Amino acid sequence: MPCAFALIIAAAVAHANVILVPAAVSVAGGAMVSVTVMVTNPGTASMTWTVKKSLPARLHSGSSHSEDVVLTTDVPDGGRIIPPGGYLQLSYRFPLRPGLFGPVVLELTKVESQAVMFSILDGEDAARASVGVAELPADDPKTVAHETALRRSTGPLPGLSRYEPVYFGVGGNGGLNAKFQLSLRYQPIDLIPFYLSYSQTSLWDLHDSSAPFHDTSYRPRVFFQKEQLWVSQSNRSWFGLEGGFGHESNGQGGSQSRSINLVYVRPRLDWVAPGDYHFFISPMIYGYLDKSDNPDIAAYRGHADVLIGVNKNGWRLSTTLRKGDDAHFGSIEVNAVLPLRSSERFFERLGARGLNGYWFVQYFNGWGETILDYNLKVNAQFRTGLMVVP
Repeated sequence: MPCAFALIIAAAVAHANVILVPAAVSVAGGAMVSVTVMVTNPGTASMTWTVKKSLPARLHSGSSHSEDVVLTTDVPDGGRIIPPGGYLQLSYRFPLRPGLFGPVVLELTKVESQAVMFSILDGEDAARASVGVAELPADDPKTVAHETALRRSTGPLPGLSRYEPVYFGVGGNGGLNAKFQLSLRYQPIDLIPFYLSYSQTSLWDLHDSSAPFHDTSYRPRVFFQKEQLWVSQSNRSWFGLEGGFGHESNGQGGSQSRSINLVYVRPRLDWVAPGDYHFFISPMIYGYLDKSDNPDIAAYRGHADVLIGVNKNGWRLSTTLRKGDDAHFGSIEVNAVLPLRSSERFFERLGARGLNGYWFVQYFNGWGETILDYNLKVNAQFRTGLMVVP
């Protein structure tokens, strides 16, 4: 009897190892994804694993977007006994939302498990999807691409991701200059949509002999963000919301000091049209808590701007429009983005694989490209360069 009791206790405290195994290294966009849930028993006593018809999970797209999914199986609910050193394999599946592509990471949210990574292909690449991992040799280009995607998908710190686009461009009009932007956000607790972000945009005068920095805007924010407050039954449209507090300043003193504090709300609507064109619109509405360094800034910047864009197979065209309170002031910025992987076949002939990032062209026209020049209008600016994340 004591031995039987000990076995029952051992079975109760046994800890299973759960591993997600993808059926393929890549799948077509909008397809049904098959995943094997492998449960192993590393203990010295038998254990019982309770099979559930559905498993909540989370899908991370790169390090910039996450969404909840549900894995389902045809296996009946109920307990399964796993002997010591044994394992149990269960086949699950879930549908991909149209418009999602690139490297993704899948993890279970209510069961401790090892996450799995795979790639979602779109356009002409989709024909090469659904190739099993075991079918590829180690030196196959698709295996190399898979490993590259894994490296791109895993960030150095949990909860850290990009916030606004990260890029470096050179160009101008009336003088050569460079413009670059760094941006990231941090989520302290996974299950709470609360974020801290920091963005920095700099304008660098390359035409001057000493090549000084003309101005730099520093923009920390604290906000709540829910990327999918509402999702349509077809999963082809969804609505999200962000809101919080922001600061922007240029770190200078005297007459060149600029600083504002904001409270803002930013709704966003996404929808996928026929042909997998992904459209989005996101207005940002804000009020000034403090603008003492530049009391007339609302006349030039107003109280709202709007981001409008479209994605297709990694290509992206977006426009940011801003209208000042005064009818004469406003600005427009247009970014056209091309993924470098679209030229991958050309670079493969040169022996280069795993291209990172995007090539972009930027156009700006209007008032206040930097916070220092909020009340100045410059010549229309044209720039091109590399974008790390759009």
